[in-house]
Amino acid sequence: MHIDSSVEKLKTPEGSLYAGLPKFKALFGRDSLISSIALLDYDSSIALSTLKSLCGLQGMKINDMTLEEPGKIIHEIQQDADLINSRNRDVPWLKQGRNYFSVDSTPLYVILYHRLMEKDPALFNDMVLRNSVLDALTWIVDYGFKGNFLCYNKASKGRGLQSQSWRDGIGAVLENLKDPVAVVGVQGYAYSALKIGLKILERSGLRESKSELYDKIENTVEKLRGHFQDNFFLEETGYYALATDGDGIAEKTISSDPGHLLFSGILHKNEERIVIDRLFESDLMTDYGIRCLSSKSQYFDAKAYQRGSVWPHDNFLIAMGLEEREYHQQAGEIGKRVSEALELIDGFPEYYGVDMNGKLIPSKKMRIVPCDPQAWTAGAYYYFNRGH
Repeated sequence: MHIDSSVEKLKTPEGSLYAGLPKFKALFGRDSLISSIALLDYDSSIALSTLKSLCGLQGMKINDMTLEEPGKIIHEIQQDADLINSRNRDVPWLKQGRNYFSVDSTPLYVILYHRLMEKDPALFNDMVLRNSVLDALTWIVDYGFKGNFLCYNKASKGRGLQSQSWRDGIGAVLENLKDPVAVVGVQGYAYSALKIGLKILERSGLRESKSELYDKIENTVEKLRGHFQDNFFLEETGYYALATDGDGIAEKTISSDPGHLLFSGILHKNEERIVIDRLFESDLMTDYGIRCLSSKSQYFDAKAYQRGSVWPHDNFLIAMGLEEREYHQQAGEIGKRVSEALELIDGFPEYYGVDMNGKLIPSKKMRIVPCDPQAWTAGAYYYFNRGH
């Protein structure tokens, strides 16, 4: 298991990371940000390069075709002509250049900035990045929030992604929901980013001069926290919905996504326990990590892309939240199981399968063969084994 060689293979000329090889040799907002968070203690220059690259591609205008909006962070920019041509049938919009089909890249951008600034306080003096982060926060409150939650509207069919959280390959599970769609884990990212925004405005002495933005952020945080539980917690399942839609319909399938709430602080202690206990039940937890969808779900398929496989980055975000909320034993257990899987696979695949007998499924037998190496998987493995 060679982190160094995989990271070098994935490095862009600017010093950020491509999402994965061979298919995702491109800069992605969400992937690069999560990878950078996981690799902060490995090489913080990756995080800085990622922020600068994404800053240069930040939305400046409204474009209904690409879903660009002022302050929004990209989903993907593909510049490899051969890859664009090879994927043209499935993703014809790659020819447009950058696209913004991601609801979560923007709050994750704020989160990475803050985490890097904690390591390197001098970053606070970079006015270009700081102003970019303020623009990102402005996008969240002015464009991203529809009602009480950070939501997305689906792109036109055939012209962009229908699902715009990390579950962008889950198919009908989310695609059948009506606009605007609010995904549960995304609300944790939003809550965290907005709380960071208040700190940035206070620390920079901009609270008075940017009082309108400060008040909007403060009101949005209160609104999100105040409505979150009633909207997402389902008494009938005793757990959180994967998402809710514009008609108030909840997608009730049991998923790993509520685990992404843990690091944000949006949950009270008793609510954290509900999430943790559910994640460790046998329909989600395997010997090799947490499945992204419960084996009891009508949609479950252990070999499917996002309907039952195990995603190391998903497990990393859950484990990071567990550690930061001081559930160290549970975080260590997830890290041990995912690390064992990756060592048996001897690589850093995007995801992997675990069959109903608890055995790893060979990558070539998955419905879609995963990329390997994948940046956020390498990041997850490093995070789980740092200091060892």
